[in-house]
Amino acid sequence: MKKFTALLLHLAFVAVAVLGLSLMYLNYNYGRGIHLFSHSVYEDSDLFKEQLEKDINRIFDYVNYKDVFETDGQLDYSKKMVGVSYTSGIETQTMTYTLDELIRYGKSLGYYLNSDYEVVRTDVEETPHQEDNFVVDWRVYMPSDNYSEPGDAYSTLEGLSLEIMTRLGSYLSTYNNLIAKPSNLVFQVCYNRSESDQNMYTNAPDMTPDAIRAMGRYCYVDGTTLGPDTNISVLPTNISQMAEASNPYDNNNYYVAIGLDTSYPYTDAYSAGYDSFQNMRVMYVGGIFCILTGVLGMALTLFRFMAAEKNAPLNYYDALSTESSVLLTLFGCLLAVFLSYRVFSKLLHLVVLVDYWSYTDMLVSAVCIYFLLLWEAASLMRRYGAKTLWTNSIFKNGRKFLNIYFSEKKLTIVVAFIYFCFLGANLAVLSGVFLSFYHGHGALQYIVGILLLLFLTVLDLWGFHYMFHNAWELDKISEAIDNLSAGNTSYQIDTALFSGKEKELADNLNNISHGMEDVLKEQVKSERLKADLITNVSHDIKTPLTSIINYVDLIKREHIQDPKIQSYLEVLEQKSQRLKNLTEDLVEASKASSGNVKLEISDLNFTELIQQTGGEFEEKFAARRLDLVTHLPDGKLVIEADGRRLWRILENLYNNACKYAMEGSRVYVDLREEDGMAVFTIKNVSESPLNIDASELTERFVRGDVARTTEGSGLGLSIAKNLTLLQKGTFDIIIDGDLFKALVAFPVKKPEEPSAEQAEQTDITE
Repeated sequence: MKKFTALLLHLAFVAVAVLGLSLMYLNYNYGRGIHLFSHSVYEDSDLFKEQLEKDINRIFDYVNYKDVFETDGQLDYSKKMVGVSYTSGIETQTMTYTLDELIRYGKSLGYYLNSDYEVVRTDVEETPHQEDNFVVDWRVYMPSDNYSEPGDAYSTLEGLSLEIMTRLGSYLSTYNNLIAKPSNLVFQVCYNRSESDQNMYTNAPDMTPDAIRAMGRYCYVDGTTLGPDTNISVLPTNISQMAEASNPYDNNNYYVAIGLDTSYPYTDAYSAGYDSFQNMRVMYVGGIFCILTGVLGMALTLFRFMAAEKNAPLNYYDALSTESSVLLTLFGCLLAVFLSYRVFSKLLHLVVLVDYWSYTDMLVSAVCIYFLLLWEAASLMRRYGAKTLWTNSIFKNGRKFLNIYFSEKKLTIVVAFIYFCFLGANLAVLSGVFLSFYHGHGALQYIVGILLLLFLTVLDLWGFHYMFHNAWELDKISEAIDNLSAGNTSYQIDTALFSGKEKELADNLNNISHGMEDVLKEQVKSERLKADLITNVSHDIKTPLTSIINYVDLIKREHIQDPKIQSYLEVLEQKSQRLKNLTEDLVEASKASSGNVKLEISDLNFTELIQQTGGEFEEKFAARRLDLVTHLPDGKLVIEADGRRLWRILENLYNNACKYAMEGSRVYVDLREEDGMAVFTIKNVSESPLNIDASELTERFVRGDVARTTEGSGLGLSIAKNLTLLQKGTFDIIIDGDLFKALVAFPVKKPEEPSAEQAEQTDITE
């Protein structure tokens, strides 16, 4: 019962909305409605402007044609209007035609003036007649110097008759509407040759120009001003031009005065326009109120009706697939439009005025379409309530069917197929729209075209959504790849809104991310265990090793004289000391590789530190007959680094050169500034062949001396590299045959420029 009541109320509000629309649409000023309604008075409206412009044109037509058609103030049908000449044989004959003759000739051909003084022709069977072309010698209403085209000098008798009747209609329209009967619009047009010789055209001979200018609305133009004096806001802009064009004298001694009595005491076009304007405002107020009330009521009752339909049981129509019911409704709309145009509208034409036929045809079609759409909306709401709107759709089932063909295809093939289908649908619909609008001649064809445009809009929006969603998916995948490449292995893609191939790709990336995260965790765990093992083992070795070193030292203090035992003690001392150094290197290498090193960064003179290091290793290099060749810049190169760690880097590199350089060769040390970096280079010729990759030399426990005939742990370069990287430097090794070259670079700290205040103080001091 509630559903039925809501439906009845909805139909009632539909009727109210249609009534409001009709009140606005059926007004003869439809199209200007809101604009016209916004004006406060009739005299500022477009309706008034249209009537005033028409009457001003009439006034100047009257000025131009009064002397043409009148004699002593009366219409004279015997006045000669045109003179023509024609050739008969070898002689040229001339003839003149009076106003009466031309009018009677036009009437004989079926031409006459209607109630609006416009020339029309009756629907009579034309009598064949021979029309001769005349040479028009003169026209009383058009001097020969006013001809605009060469053809104006030639005409037929029918053409001359039409010209005269048209101009006579303009003259009579002004005379009968503004002069012969009282009018709210008064005018005076006066052209003066001299003070005693003037031509006056007026419908108010007893009024003065000042009296006209005192009326409610007025306009005054004279030959001495460039613009009109007026209080009319919608005055035509060409009034000054028309006044000058109608001036028969070569002077500026003329004026035009036009006034309107805004109390509208007489019944004429202005009083009728004023009444129409007021009625129109009332109609618009009522129409707007009805539309607002109807639309609001329609929305409320439609909501109640749809809420009731949501819980209603399904019927036989609802058993159809969702797309089938929509297409069936669209077909019903087309059929309803056809029947309303062919049947219902014809019946309404029997009782509706012909001026309203177009509106009633449109209204009947719209009402039929609305009720069909209301029926379909109720069906869709019932499906939604029963949760069959999606499950019973062709699209859902079709996706399962198409997945059989596209699930194993490449993405490019699928995208290309969808694009060509989309392009074909657009071309087909556009062709239908073109045919409907270009070849259509009725409301049905236009409605079909509009429906096709709506379908094309929906199709294009779906295509845009598909491409946008696909691009969004690719952006998310690209973002995931960027994060993975940057080392963010914990990044995961939310695949809830993904579909198709993109979802598979996103899932695979998530799996890769999971795998990389697990591997990274295992690697971190392994490195931590290695570091812990090295630290623990080193600690366990260090304690007994310290005891051994101490006891060796105690035994040496006993001054044992046996040379054999002394040699044993020397070997024991050397090996224990080497084992101690190895243990310390292990601990430092572990800390450096794990980053567990506390740095004390400060400004260091790299040049000075290299000089000190060279001095420290001078004796070691001399013991192996190595010649140290150092090239340093004249000035100092300041870098930001930890002094103790930087010394360890240089110490390891110098030790490496001392151990592995060919005895008796040169070791080259170089420091230079390059691209804002302080680049330290040390190079030497290796004593043993370097059959190893340069990158492997910085690994732990890797030595260039494969035979391990020299002392060394294989940790020096690894420690140097890790300490360099911890201090934001770069460490590179280059091997070219037996040539070993190590490069260490740190950013150069530029000296700070003095501030403006410091510069001023310096200048003052100087």
